[in-house]
Amino acid sequence: MKRRLLLKIMFIVTIPSLMTCKREKKDGNDELGHALVTTIEVTLIQNRDTIRGRYKDPDGPGGRRPTIDTLRPKAESTYTYILQILDESGNPTQNLTDIIFAQQKNTHRMYFFPEPDTLASIQPTDADDFGRPVGGKGIWRQGPASVSEGTVRFVLRHYLNSGEKEFGLERGSTDIDIKLPIRIRN
Repeated sequence: MKRRLLLKIMFIVTIPSLMTCKREKKDGNDELGHALVTTIEVTLIQNRDTIRGRYKDPDGPGGRRPTIDTLRPKAESTYTYILQILDESGNPTQNLTDIIFAQQKNTHRMYFFPEPDTLASIQPTDADDFGRPVGGKGIWRQGPASVSEGTVRFVLRHYLNSGEKEFGLERGSTDIDIKLPIRIRN
């Protein structure tokens, strides 16, 4: 008798709590897993002025040294930036940009770390399904001419689920962690 009463109480308590839990929105195509990221290309656009910088390491970590371009934006200028992420280790090249920044946007975020801090201000304008930044495109405000050079570190984090994205760099794994040199032109 006591056992039946206990089971009824557990049932009454458990069912409403299950009904109030809402499912997290998943990324479309979670089965894609991790591909090798060999190349990141940054494009800065301001009217007719287009600047490209690329970090390319076709054989991945270790092996040959990567080729790294220097971005040369104008001082005190505002650009639209667009990132492109590639796996160039095979033939054909695999463009991962749409997978990362659209299909799996709920579990990815690109972080930017200018060095020195006054070198640039980089603000993503794309967002995931929960309104959080993704980082595939946005606004790049170049700092003053008095900061003539520096670097921008790009860190792409991949989270196991969309809830982990709330914790920023504390959770998830790193898909990309590279630096591009910046040299200001007047």
